[in-house]
Amino acid sequence: MEIKLKIYNGNTVEKEYTAETIDFSFGVVEDVLDALDLENMKTGNKAELATVIIKCSKQLKPFLKDLFEGVTDEELRSARTSNIIQIFKDIYSYAVNELGTLNKSGN
Repeated sequence: MEIKLKIYNGNTVEKEYTAETIDFSFGVVEDVLDALDLENMKTGNKAELATVIIKCSKQLKPFLKDLFEGVTDEELRSARTSNIIQIFKDIYSYAVNELGTLNKSGN
């Protein structure tokens, strides 16, 4: 699965960074799950997820910079919250699916 971070200049996408979920290390997934505590959140509640992301922004910024190689602090300031929310939802879904697949296979 490809995940995209869009950097805006006004309403125009100025730049786009991509990351492949297949390349995520377990540590990356673990960091996201720990920081966001998604298990205790209501499923699909975007407002709650947005609040958590904003509260954790100082911890999540280095994570995003590791995930999307080359993105700068200034560019992250121009990213849309809705895009960041989608990124974390995608990572969470990927983690749940991958860990479920491992559990079913007995590995």
